[in-house]
Amino acid sequence: MIARRTALVLGLGIASAWPGRPVPAAVPAPPARPALRVTGLIGGEADAGERAFSMDELEALGSASFVTSTPWTKGSQRFTGVPLKRLLDAVECRGTMLHAFAINDYRGEIPVSDAESHGPLLATRLDGRPMRVRDFGPIWLVYPWSERPDLDRPSVHRRSVWQLVRIEVR
Repeated sequence: MIARRTALVLGLGIASAWPGRPVPAAVPAPPARPALRVTGLIGGEADAGERAFSMDELEALGSASFVTSTPWTKGSQRFTGVPLKRLLDAVECRGTMLHAFAINDYRGEIPVSDAESHGPLLATRLDGRPMRVRDFGPIWLVYPWSERPDLDRPSVHRRSVWQLVRIEVR
């Protein structure tokens, strides 16, 4: 039975490639998996909402860069990504606190006011290259510690969530 099924499948594959035979239509690509979800008190409605962003949609919000060192890496590096404030404006943030979740469910609590006063980035590129999961990516919430030494303290370090996948607005 298995040999007959294999022969049938192989036969169909050869027949479809044979001259004069119609070629099957290409299967459409699945939609891009969201790189980041923003949930909670967003949008103009009174109820909580949700927005999902592919990496392309997130980066289309516009980017900024800064050079900083971090407690977890060696030396200074250029981080490029979407300013947190720009993302919060795009989703019409209505809350005062953010809960940022990593792939492994680590959670950092970030006051919404940080977006304006401290200038963190949702970094998607490190030294010009897309960030990989093994290198704290694909999204890492990074603060400009080198430009703002007052932020280089443990309470702010805990807000820097790498491998970020979801932000809940409260």
